[in-house]
Formats: sequence, C-alpha cells, structure tokens
Amino acid sequence: MRGRGDRRWLLLGAGGLVGGHLRLALAGRDVVETSHRAQLPGTVTVDLTDPAATTRLIREARPDVIVVAAANAFVEQCEREPIATRAINVDAVQRVADAAPDALLVVFSSEYVFDGSAGSYAEDDAVAPLNEYGRQKVAVEAIARGRPDHLVCRVSGVYGWSAARTSFVSQLVDRLRAGERIRVPSDQLITPTPAADLAGAVVELVDRGASGTFHTAGPEILPRPEFARRAAETFGLDAALLEIRATAELGLAAPRPLRAGLVTDKLRAFLGHGLSPSRDALAAMRDTESRG
Repeated sequence: MRGRGDRRWLLLGAGGLVGGHLRLALAGRDVVETSHRAQLPGTVTVDLTDPAATTRLIREARPDVIVVAAANAFVEQCEREPIATRAINVDAVQRVADAAPDALLVVFSSEYVFDGSAGSYAEDDAVAPLNEYGRQKVAVEAIARGRPDHLVCRVSGVYGWSAARTSFVSQLVDRLRAGERIRVPSDQLITPTPAADLAGAVVELVDRGASGTFHTAGPEILPRPEFARRAAETFGLDAALLEIRATAELGLAAPRPLRAGLVTDKLRAFLGHGLSPSRDALAAMRDTESRG
C-alpha cells in the first residue's frame, strides 16, 4: 500500500454530477477514472454491472482508494424498478468491495436512510428508510462497514452543474428561464449540498485519514421552497413560477421522509470547516456559468 500522498485513486462514475466535481478535485492526482454512458475522454469505459469487466478493471488499476460515484439516483425509478436499479446501486458496490479488499472504499449515502419522523439526524441515529432508494443506500452502507477501511458520506439535495443538468438547481434554472413552472414540495426539509464543496470535502477526508460515517452536507437545513426561492433569486429568475405543493399532491411512487435534515457537526469538527452556505454556493454556480 502506497503512502497517503502518492495513493492511487479509482473514481467510478466520473461522468455524473458528483463524479464530475470529483474529477476536478482530484486533478493532478494519480487517478483512474471510469464512465459508462458518458464515455468521457480520459476515462475508462466500463459497465459496473458486468462482473468480469469490473474485476478486470480493479485488477489492472490496483487502487488504494476507490470512490463509488456511479449510481442511479432517480428515486422514482428505484421505486418502480428495484431489481434493475439495485444491480448498479448495490450489487455493483458489493462486487467492487469484494475485488479490492485492501482499498479504502468511499461510498455515498443519503438522508433517505431515515424516515423523517424525528429529524434532524446525526450519524449514529437509527436508520428506517421509507422507500427503495433509501433501502438500497442502507445496503451500501452495510457493504462499506463490512470492511475495516471505509468512508460513508451521507448527502442531501446535491446541486451543481453537470453535462446532464440533473440537479434540482439546474432543472429549476432551465425551467424558469423557459418561462415554465416547476413543482416544489412544500413540506420537505433538505440539507442542500453543493457538489463542488462535497467533492473537496471527500478528498480532504481521505487525505486526513477519516473513516466511518460523515454527513457531508451543507450547513443549513431548509424547507425545499426556501431553497428554491434562493436559487431563483440568485439567478434573477421569477420565483412566482414555483408551484408549491404538498408532497401528497405530487403523485410520487416513492414516499419521502419529510423532516430528514442532516446534522453536520462531526464533519465540521473533523475538518475544521463545513461546506458553503447555500447563498454562497448558488452564487458560485451563477458565476461559473457566466464565465462560460
């Protein structure tokens, strides 16, 4: 095993929202990056649901740190297609863990491991997922904790730019600019997590030898409508186009935890700082876009 300063990283899922920001945070490091559908230049194309391809990748990369950013994060699809989504969200993670028993395994989890009845939640609070996505994340956490060297990073409402523009803020900006309405749950709390800061925090946690579970989320627990209004205001868009509705009126297949904010005291104590407040991170998104 190489020392901390010269460890080889394997970043699985470099084409996604979190993976793309991790690519930037890991610039200049010894890192092997993978993509699947995006097929990014400089990455290894691999289907992590293919056992032989996954084993071959890890054998050839010989990583010291594996970050699993590849996932299907569409909560509704997980509810409707539990077997298909579990293949990438859980089974692939188990395969990676089995193929690299000595590597530090970094996985991402969610506030959806909680039922939202007694928030806000700290790292050691009991999990009780309400939906399939949450159940899959509980399974991923168990895989990570089954090995001595692991890091579980729980997040909530991750936002930032990506090629697919999948984050809530990206979709809000696109819809409001087009003069279209966007529905926002009135009764859900989130802990908005800026993807750029999340990526930097993950790298810093690994560099500092962190292990166990950390709530790597933003510093504020906010009602979703308040976060949506802040995003609209930051980008100079019409907040009147926000259609505020109770979760029960949205016709969702997957039940949501309504009060599932994440307490981030442990992260701030370990790093000496937290992630950026939403107003600052949203302004940084706006400025990044304006610079082209």
